[in-house]
Amino acid sequence: MKISYRREFKHNYLIVDPEELYWQGYESQMLSRNSVEGTLRFQIRQMDDGVRFYYEITSKQPLARILANRNIRAEEIRKLVTGIFGVLERTEAYLLREGSILLDPQYLYVDPDTFRIWLCLIPGLNRVFPEDFGKLLEYLLGSVDHQDKESVVLAYGLYQETRKENYGLEDLGRLLRKEKKRDTEKAEGENEDRQGEKENDEERTQLRFSGDSKREPEGRQRNGCFNSKAEDAKAGSRKERKWKAKWNQWKGKLISASDKEEDSIPVRVPWEMMFRPEQEESGTQEEQATRFSRAEEKRLPEKEMPFAGQGTALLADFSESNEQRMLRALDPDGVDIHIAYYPFIIGKQANLVDFVLERDTVSRLHLRIDRDGEQYKIKDLNSTNGTLLCGRLLENNEEAQLNTGDEICISQYRYRFE
Repeated sequence: MKISYRREFKHNYLIVDPEELYWQGYESQMLSRNSVEGTLRFQIRQMDDGVRFYYEITSKQPLARILANRNIRAEEIRKLVTGIFGVLERTEAYLLREGSILLDPQYLYVDPDTFRIWLCLIPGLNRVFPEDFGKLLEYLLGSVDHQDKESVVLAYGLYQETRKENYGLEDLGRLLRKEKKRDTEKAEGENEDRQGEKENDEERTQLRFSGDSKREPEGRQRNGCFNSKAEDAKAGSRKERKWKAKWNQWKGKLISASDKEEDSIPVRVPWEMMFRPEQEESGTQEEQATRFSRAEEKRLPEKEMPFAGQGTALLADFSESNEQRMLRALDPDGVDIHIAYYPFIIGKQANLVDFVLERDTVSRLHLRIDRDGEQYKIKDLNSTNGTLLCGRLLENNEEAQLNTGDEICISQYRYRFE
């Protein structure tokens, strides 16, 4: 099975060459005649050298590209998984096999804003869906922010379910509902706490400015109660003793910690060691997720570990020539684009690109510039209106060599690479 891309006027397509697939039959006819919600629009085209499957991907981005520059959040994981569940239910109604779904993050398309999904169903494809779904969750587990407890707990819990023998979608759905209920209860509890604090503040304000507060005897009114000066002094002495005890306890820990080795070498933990067999795991799901998060931090290379050594972190590399490149605007109303690092993405989606080009005809993720040694490359990121390099329109997802002095047209705005 070969996969390529093509641009036709204002439409971009992912093309599958089904030379090794048994595609002639019910699935091809059903997909070509029906639009199944949550799947890429499908059509069969007869070419001179055979048949091709065309999937429209205009204005859509693969999951792998979106998560290349940022982490996935808990709510986005829920939308992604529930979206896949919805597609499975609809394909079952059309008598389509789940094994025809391609769950590779490179070909699982999402909307960057809403995280709505579109799956690629390939007639004749014979995949094992439970295994592919487990690999997808493993990929998401490596893409979460390991400082975000909610995301880690949810991703880890879903992944653990897929490791169980003969797991079902009901198990994953039950876990999603459980986590969502827990988050809802937590949010409601926080709202109640804030409401309680607000009511207490209002009561204090009313008591402070009421006529009764002027008649309080020798004391101050606090939280609706009268405290004498003697009681205030006693409370102050208790608080002072309490803080002294905490200080002594903390000082003792500090002294004992100073006797230990200060320099430690970061440990690289293999992926397999982070997921022990179920019979060896103990503790609650949150404790297991916390252990995973700590182990994941140990997997990071030393240069990514904050304060891994006791030296000073290097913010920029001045050991070799680091000449900064730029895209010089050739239009009177244009703005020069300075390329400070690589890869460098240009588009209008503020949270996904490195330079925001606020133009209506520019796509959310329009193009990317990379550096490979002394060579530079430019890649169109499935943009709607396209990218021209020296007058030639790049195919969607096409990568080409970029030379100094080349003219680039982003939609209809001209730049020169310098």
